[in-house]
Amino acid sequence: MADDTERDITTDIISPTTDTSELTTEDRKEFLIETNFKGVRKHYFLNPKAIPLKVGEYIIVEYEEGEDMGIVSGITVKQLKRENIDIAGNIIRKSNQIDIRRLEENRRIEDGILINARKQSKKLGLEMKFIDIEYKFDRKKLIFYFTADGRVDFRELVKVFASEYKTRIELRQIGVRDEAQKIGGIGICGRELCCSQFLTNFVSINVSMARDQNLFVKPEKFSGACGKLQCCLKYEHDFYLEQKSGIPDTGSIIQTDKGKATVSIIDVFNATITLDFENGDTVVMQKEELVKKLSKTYKVIKNSKDEQAGSGCNGCPKSNFLNYDGNEGKEKLVQADKKR
Repeated sequence: MADDTERDITTDIISPTTDTSELTTEDRKEFLIETNFKGVRKHYFLNPKAIPLKVGEYIIVEYEEGEDMGIVSGITVKQLKRENIDIAGNIIRKSNQIDIRRLEENRRIEDGILINARKQSKKLGLEMKFIDIEYKFDRKKLIFYFTADGRVDFRELVKVFASEYKTRIELRQIGVRDEAQKIGGIGICGRELCCSQFLTNFVSINVSMARDQNLFVKPEKFSGACGKLQCCLKYEHDFYLEQKSGIPDTGSIIQTDKGKATVSIIDVFNATITLDFENGDTVVMQKEELVKKLSKTYKVIKNSKDEQAGSGCNGCPKSNFLNYDGNEGKEKLVQADKKR
């Protein structure tokens, strides 16, 4: 019989949980604490002091050689965490009322700094747009988020900020998707933007994802508030690819034992394919039946996928809608104390 001290924590407690106050000291140490900060910034922290925590509580954490304050948004057993999660540091303690008042004061200060930053950049003739300011809880770092069409020489501006605020200064150039994420808004679906609600990483989106899902490819239909293709095109894309695997795309021509037929409709939910024959007949087949016949008697004469690959998105003129750079949305960090 295995010793109780060697037991697997995942067999004794439920994960994820929202409250560790009733767990033992050792069990509390087995959890990763998901913590949200200003905007949608999120990090994961260890709890070596076994502090009893609940979702929604404010905590003080070690972060980037200083202290920061965030709110607990999730509690997950270490063994069940996603493999790509990085541990940002340790939890120091729970926040008190003094900490909360200081955080509120920092937010008020940030509003004034944002206004001043825009004035100073305009005074120096810099083509940059300041989006947000983040003052770390311990006020040892001040981060300025901005957008610009290209590279900006902001060395003089950094000197002005450093002299005025007497703290470490960082300027981060972000993309248009990050801007939409920080500002927030309502999408055409009527709900809050995904990027400002729960997305933390941007994935590459391209127009073929809309085509694979039988959607009309029009910029005004599938562009988000940032002007790029909507992130939600990725959500069901893998499902559509799986359902359409092994069969030619719509518009393809197949040679059958009854003559040539064109694939007119692919119903991914009912797993059926509609074939239009040259004599005017229409036949609806199950996907499994068509795949079986394609491997024996049927032959694909023209596959519309091949034509789209040759003259589709890759051949289109570059624009925000038809071309998306997967790296464009990521932050570009520029240290203020290093020359460019």
